[in-house]
Amino acid sequence: MFDLMALLERPGMTLEEITAHLDKLASSDRVLQVITLDKKHQMKLWDLAADSQQLDLSYLVPKKAPPLDSFPFEGKNSLPAFKRFQKVFYFDSKGNICGYNNNPRLVERVVGPGYFMVQMNPRAEKEIQIDYTRIPIEKPPTWPAIKSNDVFPTMFVYGGTKDNLRWVSKDVVIGRAYKMGEDPMPNWFVLCRVYPQS
Repeated sequence: MFDLMALLERPGMTLEEITAHLDKLASSDRVLQVITLDKKHQMKLWDLAADSQQLDLSYLVPKKAPPLDSFPFEGKNSLPAFKRFQKVFYFDSKGNICGYNNNPRLVERVVGPGYFMVQMNPRAEKEIQIDYTRIPIEKPPTWPAIKSNDVFPTMFVYGGTKDNLRWVSKDVVIGRAYKMGEDPMPNWFVLCRVYPQS
């Protein structure tokens, strides 16, 4: 059986075939296959997802979720270092979707927690946008302190950045970073939903 990276290498591969493959995997296998993707395969998945299904905000946080309940996604980016991370999403008390980047402690000390707020992408109606230029005022009590993304050295990672997400499957999205939501950056990442262990 092909894994996700091998499928993306096949000529003529379609998003529908990728989706079917991902949706039939067990959650743990899905995460493992998604976090193997390197920059080349993330770029290809981004292009395949150009005309994918509509994303809406409830994809990240269910509509009836209580405020400050967390919903994590495992991630892998295309940067030269610090490739593995989690993005964790939640509702604030006003119903806004917010989140932060759950990185290893050393990475967090250097670049900060990277808090953000979430909205639909005003330039692409099917996409969700993670906006690091807007930060929440509430967070779960055990999470790192909320800090501006415009201070040194955090600004070199998150400052002025907006990440756009495209639907891949019921649990996987592909993203690309944009400066101020307009100028594409050569940075991609993939996210896979993490389910609570029973």
